[in-house]
Amino acid sequence: MKYLKSTLLALLVVSVFSCSKDDDSPNPGNQAPDSFNLITVPDGSTDVDLNPTFSWEPAIDPDGDAVSYDVYLDTENPPTTAVASNLSDITYIPQDNLNSGDTYYWAVVAKDGNQGETLSNVASFTTVNQSGPIVLSCDSFQRNNADAISLLENGSSDVDYIIDCVASVELDLKIEPGVVIEFADGAGMIIRDDGSLNAIGTQNEPIALSAITKAKGAWKGILSGSESVKNQFDYVNIEYAGDGGLTSNSEPASLILGATAYFRLNNVSIENSLNYGIAATSYNYNVEINNSTITNCSIPIFTNVITAGNISGGNFTGNATDVIRLVSGSGANVMDVSTTWKELGVPYRMASNLVINNGAKFTIEPGVVIEFEDTKGIEIDKLFDEGSAIIAEGTPTNPITFTGVTKVPGAWKAISVRRTTSVQNKIDNVLIEYAGGAGAGGAIEMWVDPVLTVTNTTFKDIDACALYNRYGSTNPNLTESNNTLVNVNGGYMCHD
Repeated sequence: MKYLKSTLLALLVVSVFSCSKDDDSPNPGNQAPDSFNLITVPDGSTDVDLNPTFSWEPAIDPDGDAVSYDVYLDTENPPTTAVASNLSDITYIPQDNLNSGDTYYWAVVAKDGNQGETLSNVASFTTVNQSGPIVLSCDSFQRNNADAISLLENGSSDVDYIIDCVASVELDLKIEPGVVIEFADGAGMIIRDDGSLNAIGTQNEPIALSAITKAKGAWKGILSGSESVKNQFDYVNIEYAGDGGLTSNSEPASLILGATAYFRLNNVSIENSLNYGIAATSYNYNVEINNSTITNCSIPIFTNVITAGNISGGNFTGNATDVIRLVSGSGANVMDVSTTWKELGVPYRMASNLVINNGAKFTIEPGVVIEFEDTKGIEIDKLFDEGSAIIAEGTPTNPITFTGVTKVPGAWKAISVRRTTSVQNKIDNVLIEYAGGAGAGGAIEMWVDPVLTVTNTTFKDIDACALYNRYGSTNPNLTESNNTLVNVNGGYMCHD
């Protein structure tokens, strides 16, 4: 049997790698390329990377013909599987990783295009045995580590890497499609100012950032304040994070973004966070969140009023509270640039007053619901006329809604349109309910005769007037018509 197997293998070598240097060449006047040798991966190599680079010497053709190469790679000897054909280069990198711990055989055939072919030697090698996940040290991504890692590769294990500490990323870290990382209890990752995290998966090979313990809050999550444009997640699944403890400057979340951070999130899934899915409540962000899903968390997103305009598509349902929670204030978090809030299928929830100034135009798309926590409201051009505006134009079938978290009259304050003279201020096909609290004179307050149009709007369950004019009995710059009152305690139009 051993002799028969050897004979069959020899015949297979002849049939697959026929050499034109034989006397029986189909083109007797042509000379096949000269002999050449394989360079890498060398014969007998062990612990070879799962995505090696193969290279060989150039084969010189005596007739001066252009030479191309076919590469054969297999776990059988001789190799009979052609993995690349008609290469002009003398290197080859497989598209997919090789199997862990397997022995491979490889060879190259040089061809001159005139039926002349020359076979290289056959080399064998064994890939590294990744029978289990690699435990990464805490300094794996630090610049002062001579063995720092900048690429996490997709291996053959179900879990590729374990992180059992709060890892500090101080370099440009890239994660390949299909990589699975599990974090130990209390572990996490911080992207420093001089680092970045680029995790680009695919729909078929997403990247997974999970936990060893499959429970909400098992690991802390990821914190980034990096401004690098390399920070990007595509097709990344984050689960069981949100324990907190990465910073005292933010609410806990699976992904926390510090002030001035840059990040792009596309087709990202965040599940089973103990707290928020994403927290980005500071200022001067360059952040976009597109077509992402956040579910089974406490609240999907907590961010500022400007970053809220950079959320598009996605699914934010299935959480304890399905809202996009927002913060504003008298400092850097005011809406001082023009911003549009899109209809995302869940309400926007204001946790502080929404302050609009610096000429910013706040546009609200039809169907958007904005709810206010108790005593909160909107203030436009509070101190000076800066030409800021609120543009809330719904439709009869898809109105915009301003409401309170608490469903009682006077739960939230008012839309306070103060010194603005922008002709773009418009409220049309809108429902305003449960306003008129915290000392407000009306659901819509007008200070110092601002320019404003209010039409086709319903005022419902208001603990004040519908419209209230301060510093004058009338507002000559107000255009109003076809508005409806339902349970409005103070009447339609009031003044000081």
